[in-house]
Amino acid sequence: MERKLTNYRQWQKQLQDIRLPRWKELPSLGLYVDQVVTVVNEQLAAFDVEPLTKAMVNNYVKKKVIQAPVKKKYAVNQLVDLLLIGFFKVSFSIDDIRAGIAQVTISTYPQQAYEHFATILETILAEQPVESAADQIDPASQALMEAAIQAVLAHLKAKHIFAEMHDHQQPLDVEKG
Repeated sequence: MERKLTNYRQWQKQLQDIRLPRWKELPSLGLYVDQVVTVVNEQLAAFDVEPLTKAMVNNYVKKKVIQAPVKKKYAVNQLVDLLLIGFFKVSFSIDDIRAGIAQVTISTYPQQAYEHFATILETILAEQPVESAADQIDPASQALMEAAIQAVLAHLKAKHIFAEMHDHQQPLDVEKG
């Protein structure tokens, strides 16, 4: 019996249309934590990842994963960090995500690194070849971004396929022994 994976294919098609906001399109006025969570979760919803909560954001601040807000307001750089954390936490630990962000931004401004991340992600989602951008970002950072994005997408794809297979046919019980 052939399985059609209709829901998976619809979700995969939706992914091809995702466009992340660019740095200058993100709210530049300081946002309170509730607003930050709303903006980040709106952007991540199409990926079907676990949404961020206020408690998670407060924990990230407490553990110095992201910079503390100034007068309870978050800036664009913190919003971008939370977008990246929300996307990558599917497959990577928070410490690895923070280290990856730090590694990429050693040689590239955060705005430029985020713009490049968004471009790579959208290119991969559109199933197009990713072009080298050695004039904008170092090759190691680009390779890290591509590999990390592919890892998250592979995880999400497998999760969706498994869920659809499970909905159509219950697995056989295996006797313990």
